[in-house]
Amino acid sequence: MIRSRRFLAIAAAILLLLLVSGFAFSTAMAAPTGLRTATDWDGQIDNKKDEAAAAKKRQDELAGELEDTDASIIEANDKLTALNDKLPALQNALKAAQNRVDSAVVKQGIVADKLTAANAQDEALTEEIDSDNEKVAGLEDTVAALARESYKGAGREDSLSVVFGAKSSSEFVDEFAAQHSLSRVQSNALGEVEEIAAVNRNRSTRQVAVRDYIGELKIEADALVVEADAARDEAKKNKDKVDVLLAEVKKQKDYLESQRASFIAQQQEQERQEKALLNEIKELSAKKVEAEREARAEAARKAAIAAKKSKAEQDAAAAAAAKQGVVGQGFMNFPTKVPYITSSYGMRVHPIFHYPRLHAGTDFRARCGTPVYAAAAGRVIWAKYKGGFGNQVMVDHGIVNGNSVLSSYNHFQRFAVSSGQAVSQGQLVGYEGTTGTSTACHLHFEVYVNGKTVNPMSILGSIP
Repeated sequence: MIRSRRFLAIAAAILLLLLVSGFAFSTAMAAPTGLRTATDWDGQIDNKKDEAAAAKKRQDELAGELEDTDASIIEANDKLTALNDKLPALQNALKAAQNRVDSAVVKQGIVADKLTAANAQDEALTEEIDSDNEKVAGLEDTVAALARESYKGAGREDSLSVVFGAKSSSEFVDEFAAQHSLSRVQSNALGEVEEIAAVNRNRSTRQVAVRDYIGELKIEADALVVEADAARDEAKKNKDKVDVLLAEVKKQKDYLESQRASFIAQQQEQERQEKALLNEIKELSAKKVEAEREARAEAARKAAIAAKKSKAEQDAAAAAAAKQGVVGQGFMNFPTKVPYITSSYGMRVHPIFHYPRLHAGTDFRARCGTPVYAAAAGRVIWAKYKGGFGNQVMVDHGIVNGNSVLSSYNHFQRFAVSSGQAVSQGQLVGYEGTTGTSTACHLHFEVYVNGKTVNPMSILGSIP
């Protein structure tokens, strides 16, 4: 019994395996060649990731470009952008509604023309029928008169009566001709009456059809009135929406325009502060370079007095001299543990006011309170508030290959060092914030060589 059950279980398992394998095989064999492979899907996913990364980079760049912009200006510009995005759809809806109004008016004109023509046709048929009815009445009067004349001379139409009653042959001829003329006229009149009656019956049938058509046109005209009124109502509503939107667009534009002068003045003040800072750094760098030059001159004087140097020492001195003026990449480390660049060094144009200015450093994403570290060893010149830079730490890295090198760390929430303090590479110098003209927490990092800003990426190492 147990063996039977085990056999059945094994058989069922084998059958299931064959079915699954067969299904997979048949599915693979029957798969249309047009289906995407796993590689295709991977490529599409990679493309989407690249697109998302590019969009994120652009978003970061835009945030960097708006770094020194008041929040109310950014909000007004965002509203203006949103309004301008809505405007085309509303304008298209207004245009479509107006087109429906115009179409309904054109249709009303066509129906009105048809109705005028149909009414004219109805009136013409009525006039023709009335005119022929008058003719019929006249002919009927004539037939009645002839009938009365025939009644007065009843029996005289008998041939013998005419013959024997005539006083002369000419009287006979005249009387006979008169009798026959009377009969012919009466017959013709009756025939004409019948012909006119037939024509009028046809006209009446046509008039019924024309009046039915007039009724249909009136119904269509009434429907077009309703359609035109509804289209006008819709057009008015859409126009009101467009007018409200345009008024709001104007309001935001007027506000942005009113802020332009103060923004430019703020940027010029920031540039003035940057220039003053650079002059201060330039003066300090010049003194340091001069002191270094004097120290080298003194060392050279002493070397001339000393014993002749070995060949190796001479080669080392020559190599050192060859390196003068170069501060190589990798001299500094990144100032944050997880460096993510949101805005690079270089000229940029403000996206709202189109004001050009140099972005003299590199911005790193750093949430409020993020630790910031010294990019290289040096001495803190100051740790204080510096206008648009906010809470700033300035570090002097001394003379590097004959060049004065400094770095600044800006917009700090709070300091971890003080003026005059020596710091080692990687030592904590402060915590990031959004002081000064910053509108969001981030690290604005600048490097100065001989009193001029340089692209920090030319001195920093590769991103870890």
